[in-house]
Amino acid sequence: MATVDEPRSRRQLLTAGGVAAIAGVLGAFGISTTVEAKNGENLKAGNKVTATKPTTLQSSKGPAFQARVTGGGQTSALRGVATTTKGTGVQGLADSKKGPTIGVSGITKSSDGKAGQFVASNGGTAVIARSPDKKGVALRTEGKLQLTERTGVTQTSGGAEFVIPVAGGLSDKSLVLATLQDHFPGVHVESAAVLDTDEGLIVVRLNQAVPEPARVAWIVLD
Repeated sequence: MATVDEPRSRRQLLTAGGVAAIAGVLGAFGISTTVEAKNGENLKAGNKVTATKPTTLQSSKGPAFQARVTGGGQTSALRGVATTTKGTGVQGLADSKKGPTIGVSGITKSSDGKAGQFVASNGGTAVIARSPDKKGVALRTEGKLQLTERTGVTQTSGGAEFVIPVAGGLSDKSLVLATLQDHFPGVHVESAAVLDTDEGLIVVRLNQAVPEPARVAWIVLD
């Protein structure tokens, strides 16, 4: 029986049932083609291999698998990598038809921490929220919502037209919304639009000039 060396403090890593091989997604731990453990035993594996069939880790009590990284630096306790053109690195599925189930949960206890982080490069999309059957809610927030770099309050020096730079790039499909944050009787925002996509500029126009500096709040949606 092949094995992955785990610290003895994880003797209760598996709490129920026999276990099939854990391969692919746990490559950083070193994986063997046959990994088995009885209830209450440590899970051990030998060399890294390439699996050709799905593997299953099942437990009657959660978590079925727990990985921990200690020490400093930017490390990952668990990493999923998909090299196919339509692959998914990590997928969470809560298949109960009832109850407040959660497919993937991220928790941070640090005031500077992030419960989830998604980074897209080469023009990709970091997050897609979808409700395929149109019955569910695609995106819900409880608490504050921050849109950094795509929203702000700009102090103007007066006049009727204000040009504002926006980080992150703009396109012809960008939607600009703006409101005055200071009260001037009879004065309102007449239009807000993209001025220059290459330079990343938007323009906010009032129906008439304001006689003194004013604050304009704006948001860009793509």
